[in-house]
Amino acid sequence: MNSPMNKGWYHCGRCGSVFQSDIGVEEDRSCTECGLKAATGIWPVHENRMTGRERDMSVFDRTGESLTGSGHRAVRKKRKNGGTLKLIVCWAVLMSLLVWKRNYDMRHKSGAYAASENDAVNFAEGSMADERIALLSRAMPDCHRALIGFLTGGTPEIRNQFVADPIETAGIMARFYKNNPFPSLEVADLRRTSQQPIKVGEEWMIETRWNDGKGQEIDAVFRRNGSIWKLDWEHFIRYGDYSWPLFLAGEGPEEVEFRLLARKVTARDKAEDDSSRLRFILLSPVFGKPAEFGVESPEFVVNRYSEEGLLLEAAFESKQSGKSIFGGELLPMEPENLVRVRVRIKRGVFAGARSFELEKVMACHWIGADDPGFDLKKLKDDLFTTD
Repeated sequence: MNSPMNKGWYHCGRCGSVFQSDIGVEEDRSCTECGLKAATGIWPVHENRMTGRERDMSVFDRTGESLTGSGHRAVRKKRKNGGTLKLIVCWAVLMSLLVWKRNYDMRHKSGAYAASENDAVNFAEGSMADERIALLSRAMPDCHRALIGFLTGGTPEIRNQFVADPIETAGIMARFYKNNPFPSLEVADLRRTSQQPIKVGEEWMIETRWNDGKGQEIDAVFRRNGSIWKLDWEHFIRYGDYSWPLFLAGEGPEEVEFRLLARKVTARDKAEDDSSRLRFILLSPVFGKPAEFGVESPEFVVNRYSEEGLLLEAAFESKQSGKSIFGGELLPMEPENLVRVRVRIKRGVFAGARSFELEKVMACHWIGADDPGFDLKKLKDDLFTTD
């Protein structure tokens, strides 16, 4: 017969009863209350070495429980920690869903805007037309986000994320806005009225027109940066290295690059009519008002057969004939006698009076690209062929 020294107390994992059985780990040990295998895996303790409360303490400590001062079971600390963890996980999942929904709504709105009824596209039939339409459908959501993001960006750092060549643009953008106001547009009412792909040199770009419903009309060109289309900021803002009115007044550097409008000056009488000389004046554009212009320059005179003269003459003729420089279908925004130019002007003093000289015609457009808009070699060849 087994003596009490050879028995220990066990806790049944089935019914929860505490029973006495032989000491040792036995998988087949059965509970004396429910008759099932106890399967507690708890080492027994000798009866004469533990009181009833100590046995309870031993069992509860091994299962993660504790006793209150009155001997009753207390709430498990593990369960409390587990509840806090669940609450944190649920909160994190909820926040993730909210962020995802906001991003989804923004993408959905941009896509719907790009596919709105105002987005009429007029191309010739053929595979090239299909390629251009496909290009527009892929690019327009990016273009919309870039323009709105730039106009609503609260800081230069945020705005810079939406412009092409952001690293090169950051410095000149900061300098420009020290002396010039930021564009004032009714962004909430801004609507795109037309768009077209254009090829500038070897690079495809997207040209767009916008109206804010308050009398302002603007155009914006977008260029691809990697896989994303971004705003050509220099074109959009009509960037110049210095203030045009102040430069004409004699302030700032003596040689500056500007984006301006050029107007051809016709001879006032036959005595002044010289086919070898091209006369024109330069005017500053007014943002959002294509039919208006700002400060005028004194009259410039260049040799019609110089590189500058050939490019300017080609721009005037193209404007008069209604042809777009890059072969697009959109009509020019400015009046018929004005053409867009990017020029470098030098200021000096001649005979005691302030004078201005055209140093170079960089381009017959405002886009930030090296292409002048016309093939200068072809213009020279046509000139010699005509003669």
